[in-house]
Amino acid sequence: SQHREISIVTGTYNGTPVSVVSTGMGAGSVEIVINEIHVLKEYDMARRAWRPRAGDSAVEGKEANTAELFDPASVKIIRVGTCGSPMPTMPVTALAVTRYAIGMDNSCLFYKAPEIAALPDLQEVRRAVREHTGLRDFDIYVAKAHPTITQGIVNACEALNRKLGAATSSTDSQTPQACVVGATATTSGFYAPQGRVVGRFHNHITVPNLVDELGQLRMNVSEGTEVVANIEMETSVVCYLSQLLGYRAGAVCVVVAKRAGEKRETASVEQTKKAVSNAVRVALEAIVAI
Repeated sequence: SQHREISIVTGTYNGTPVSVVSTGMGAGSVEIVINEIHVLKEYDMARRAWRPRAGDSAVEGKEANTAELFDPASVKIIRVGTCGSPMPTMPVTALAVTRYAIGMDNSCLFYKAPEIAALPDLQEVRRAVREHTGLRDFDIYVAKAHPTITQGIVNACEALNRKLGAATSSTDSQTPQACVVGATATTSGFYAPQGRVVGRFHNHITVPNLVDELGQLRMNVSEGTEVVANIEMETSVVCYLSQLLGYRAGAVCVVVAKRAGEKRETASVEQTKKAVSNAVRVALEAIVAI
């Protein structure tokens, strides 16, 4: 079906029901989509009421016996898209897999989630970004991709590379699909919010060195030293709102531009097409396996 700029196709992948949804560009569009997924998954149109969850105060007596309890962890969301990278060592066409999401947009500042903000790892990421980049005067938020989603994507990428290796012969060379896990910086726009300077705007950019600053960030989190793997415009909202609802969410994005280092590269159309196909396959395999 299609409504506004949002299209949705539902089918099965290896026997598992899967819906593929377009979101349009930007955090604001994703905020709409996550809210509407929430309604579709949890609002009972026939009863005109929200489906009860285990632990809800309203779930007692007769209602608990007649209404199926909803498990929010059953909702699995993986954003698949493209991105740039501030990492000097990041190869183009690599898959950037989100572990932490840095919200440099303001969409999720309109949602209260003190239990998320209080998590030590998220506080560390926020502190590092504000102290070591030109974003110190910006109110940013941080979320975390669900660990089962992050690991599921990594596992699926490793499985894909095993298949590519098995298919390789002397006449059929297959390049392994690179996969890098790290933090994702989500911005509110494509040009100035990502440090791009265009024409007469060159004297009006507030954080002109943002890409280099993000590339130099090192954050001490429970998994070890975290780096910013990629920059894009949607993932923070996917992860933050899903974390707030108890859904499992994450992201895998094809790096189409290496925006730091001595050799800055852009993937070709053919390279991008192949890597995006791999990203879609990896995401589907992860959804099925989790």
